[in-house]
Amino acid sequence: MKPKAKKQLGQHWLKDEAVLQKIVQSAQVKPDDLVVEIGPGTGNLTFFLGQTGAQILAIEKDFSLIERLNNRLKRFKNIKIIQADARFFDYDFTALKKATDWKLVANLPYNITTFFLRQILTLENPPSKMILMMQKEVAQKIVAPAGDSRRSVFTLFCLLAGKSRILFFVGKELFSPAPKVDSAVIEIIPQKWSIKKQTMLKFIKLGFSAKRRKLANNLLGALHFPKDYVYNVLKVAGVDEDSRAEDLKLKDWEKLYEKFQRKNG
Repeated sequence: MKPKAKKQLGQHWLKDEAVLQKIVQSAQVKPDDLVVEIGPGTGNLTFFLGQTGAQILAIEKDFSLIERLNNRLKRFKNIKIIQADARFFDYDFTALKKATDWKLVANLPYNITTFFLRQILTLENPPSKMILMMQKEVAQKIVAPAGDSRRSVFTLFCLLAGKSRILFFVGKELFSPAPKVDSAVIEIIPQKWSIKKQTMLKFIKLGFSAKRRKLANNLLGALHFPKDYVYNVLKVAGVDEDSRAEDLKLKDWEKLYEKFQRKNG
C-alpha cells in the first residue's frame, strides 16, 4: 500500500529517476564515502545512493516509513536506516566525528531548511560537501549577490560558513504530492566555523536590524559611536554612506568588522 504523505512533516517525495540520479552524480559519491541522507521518505533517492557502494546513513523522522524503507532497501548491506528527527540528531557522534570525509545529501522539508543549515554548518566536523534539495526561493536567498533585495543575514551566514551554488532547478510536478512551489538543488562546500565568524555574524545582524534603512543609521543606532567616526570608517572601508546592508559584499563586512573591533578594543 502506497504511504500517504504527511503535510505536517513537509513530505514531498521526488519521483523523477533522472533527477534522482543527477543528485547522486552531483554529490560525486565514491564507494569509500560515508554519506548521510536526511529524510529518505520512501527511499527513492536512497536506492540510487545505495548503488554507489558507499556507506549510507539515512535519517528518517516518520516512524511509519521505517519498515517500508528497510523492506525496500534490504538488498543493500551498505545502507543503515536511523529513525530520528534530523533537527536534533547528534551529528558529532563517533562515526561522523572520526570520518575525515563525509557527505550530506537531503531533500529538505521546506519548514526546517534554515534551522537545519545553521546546525550543520557550525558543526565541529562538518561534511566536506552538501547536496541539498530545497525551496527555490530559499536557495536563491542563499546565493543572492550584493545589491539583491533577497540578500539577508542568512545569506551572509552561508557565505561565512562555506561556498554555495545552485546546480539546477526542479519543477514541482516532479514530486508526489506536488508542492506549491518549485525546488532547487544547491551545492554547499562547508568551511570551518569559528568564534570569530560567530562574532562577525552578530555584527552583520546589527547592519540588517532595519533592512530598508541605510547601513550607517543602523550602525549608529546599535554601536553608539560618534556619527563622524562611523561615517569615516565607512569611507575608509570603501563603503558608500548611502548603502544598505544588502549592498555589501562579504569583504566589505570583513573590513568594517575589523575596524570597529579595533575601536572597541
